[in-house]
Order: sequence, then structure tokens, then C-alpha cells
Amino acid sequence: MATQAIRSPHDLFIHGLATTYDAEQRILQMLNQTAGMEQNAQVKQALEHHRQETQQQIQNLEHAFQALGIPPQRVPCYAVEGLHQDHQQFAQQSVPANLMTLYHLGAAAKTEHYEVATYQGLIEQAKRMGHLQVAQLLQENLRHEQEMARKVEQMEHQLGQQLSQQAGP
Repeated sequence: MATQAIRSPHDLFIHGLATTYDAEQRILQMLNQTAGMEQNAQVKQALEHHRQETQQQIQNLEHAFQALGIPPQRVPCYAVEGLHQDHQQFAQQSVPANLMTLYHLGAAAKTEHYEVATYQGLIEQAKRMGHLQVAQLLQENLRHEQEMARKVEQMEHQLGQQLSQQAGP
């Protein structure tokens, strides 16, 4: 799809699915890396749960492609690649573990919000074109992303509060 011309709303929708499929694959790799680095048990558990959900989201995207009668396709998602590069650069710094955890939670929140916006747009497009089965699969992914965004934001807020109180004025 990356080399094919986009000439219709359907082509644009397939392109969006393909970049989202790539994004979820990249996010799965990032979650594997981050969970391995993370020292906070609660955050590590949340990352593992998100990893499992991401695997399900990848399957949902594969089912969406099947429902459209085409094989799953990947088009590079440069937005997620940028988030990954940002994480790689930050991880090279010597940062205390609790601040690295706070960074991981913030990075996860950024990623979740990107995914929420992506799925909202894809769902709208799918409905407009009458792809209701695809819209349902994407809606399930959106629900997972929204729940995870709330969870990581709550964890980030709590840890940020603790660290701010410990640091003092």
C-alpha cells in the first residue's frame, strides 16, 4: 500500500489501517523493552497488561483487514517511531529509577492519546463507508486505549505527587 496511489476515501482508510497496524506492532516492541527496564512493580504489571491488550488489538486489526477482503498491510507510522526515538534517547541518560518510572508513565500517556485520536478517526471513516464490522473491531481497540490512558494518567499523577512531596519546595 505504501507505493500505491491514494485515490479514494477507501484507499485513505486502508492507508490509515495500515499505519495503525504498524503503530501497534511498534508499540508492542516498545512495551517489551519498557517492561524489561521498569523497576516499579505496579507500573511493570500495567505495562504487561497493556502488552497483552496490544496483542489483542493487533489481532482485531488483522480481522478488520480480513473483513475488508485484503491481507494485513503495514505502512510505517512515523509518529510512533518518533515516540520510540524519544524514549530511546531518554533511556540513555542516567536518571533515578523513580524518575524513569514517571517518564515511562508520561510517555505511555502520550502514546495512548495518539492511539485514541487515531481510532476515533478510523471508526468515523469505517462507519461512513458502511464497514460496521470493522468499526466494531476498532471500537473495541478504542475502549482499551481509553481505559489505559486513564490508568497511566492516574498512576502518573499519584507518583508525581509523591515525588513532589518528597522533593519539597
